[in-house]
Amino acid sequence: MENAQVNYQKRIFNILLLVVIGVIVFLGSDILFPVILAFIFGVLIRPIDSFLQKKWRFPKILSVIITVAIAIVIFAGVLFLLGLQLKDFFSDLPKLEKNMMKVIHDIGDWINHTFGISNLKQEKIVKENLMKGGSLVSMESFGTLTGALVNFILVPLYLFLFLFYRELLLGFLMRLVSAKSSERMQIIVNDIKVIIRMYILGLLLEIAIVAALTTLGLWLIGVKYSLFLGLLVALLNLIPYVGILVANFLSCLISLSNNPDIQQSVLGMVAVIGVVQLIDNNILLPRIVGSKVRINALASILSVIVGGALAGVSGMFLAIPITAILKVVFDAVPSLEPYGFLLGDEIPKALFWTKKKKVTKQIVKEQIKNPNPEEKPKSE
Repeated sequence: MENAQVNYQKRIFNILLLVVIGVIVFLGSDILFPVILAFIFGVLIRPIDSFLQKKWRFPKILSVIITVAIAIVIFAGVLFLLGLQLKDFFSDLPKLEKNMMKVIHDIGDWINHTFGISNLKQEKIVKENLMKGGSLVSMESFGTLTGALVNFILVPLYLFLFLFYRELLLGFLMRLVSAKSSERMQIIVNDIKVIIRMYILGLLLEIAIVAALTTLGLWLIGVKYSLFLGLLVALLNLIPYVGILVANFLSCLISLSNNPDIQQSVLGMVAVIGVVQLIDNNILLPRIVGSKVRINALASILSVIVGGALAGVSGMFLAIPITAILKVVFDAVPSLEPYGFLLGDEIPKALFWTKKKKVTKQIVKEQIKNPNPEEKPKSE
């Protein structure tokens, strides 16, 4: 009886602890998410730092600086490649604007013909909505730009500090637990390290394949800026579930700006991106990325929604790896194991309806033969 009460108290404590952590994350999301992003990338590039210290005997601070510099150079290289594509895109901006106005005019004529709303009334409705939401959008855009610039400075700084104080942080974790639980803590840390590295490396491989397939498909159907659109689709695909919708919309918009023929531009674009998404969702994602995190679809969708509500795009990107880390912790702690089971993608066979139905029939037959299971059937 006492053990049952202790277990019940532990469950209540764990639930309250999760609620408190959720409130802290909600209130401090702007501070926590750059830290989490730096932590994830720190785990990913840690082998470079280890190689420089062990193989080349670099001093610790020098190896950390070089490691962070390599990460910044790689990130800057991706931005530079996108910048080259954007340069060509903006050089054709007057032509794109002219074509876009033609597309808008055609859409307005279709609305007028289908719903009977005149072009003047459409223009009035659009102007009223723009005036209502213009100030709000400008303030949100300014806040988003400011936050991005701050994170651009903070993430490399946090990354450097995580790598430099790695031993201090690991020692702190070991001091939090007793000597008996130290081995379990080491297992948790190692599992988290493996999951993060495999997940990020899987994402990078997925980005490369999706970008190559999309670029090739768009080039074959004659779409201009195929390389830029391929990179755009691949990068937005990092945002689970929502990113590909945004990528489709932007790609169709750019394609329409270049070619006002809706049937030729939009249908071809949607067909190419749709085929690439079928390959990604059915082949690349399950084999390259999904097998690393082992999270069910319900948990991943809810985590993406919550992450987006807490921290916008960065929260949606970090939602799945954070959920995978939580699952590792839950699986390793006995009192939290049910929550790890809830997040996992393994459904016990004993809970399938067909199995349950067979068991139910068998129980009914036994109850008919022997209504009182405590009494043994009398022998004749």
